[in-house]
Amino acid sequence: MATLNSSLHILLIDDNKDHAKILQWAFQQSGENNEIQYFDDSQQALNYLDSIPKDEGNRPDLIFLDFNLPRVDGREVLRVLKSGEKTKSIPVIVLSSSEREEDVRKAYELGANSYLSKSVVLGDFHSVLKTFQEYWSNIAKLPMRK
Repeated sequence: MATLNSSLHILLIDDNKDHAKILQWAFQQSGENNEIQYFDDSQQALNYLDSIPKDEGNRPDLIFLDFNLPRVDGREVLRVLKSGEKTKSIPVIVLSSSEREEDVRKAYELGANSYLSKSVVLGDFHSVLKTFQEYWSNIAKLPMRK
């Protein structure tokens, strides 16, 4: 569990490497010692998550998931994550360039814990990620990593 002022283990799945670099940099600037693991391929990310034993400490606290991915689409990734015994309790934050109502609705129907627009996050990433970091590190109670 993330506790007051604790770092988060964040898994980022996004095929846009420029967006991923900006997010990684912004999280590093937050002053917290977050561990960010990045995958630009959704199938590789799913394989990685499947390889981690359920009770192991390497399990991410949060997953940031782009909705529009090649190979395995973000919708399918979310469906797999929320139906998997090892991953269903990990909060998934959909991070998408789409602001279409049907995409937002679909994300929540599939079990997303939050839906963030990339235009909002990348437009004011310091403020958004600071608020986000504070919420997930200090307010929300997450399952304990062993």
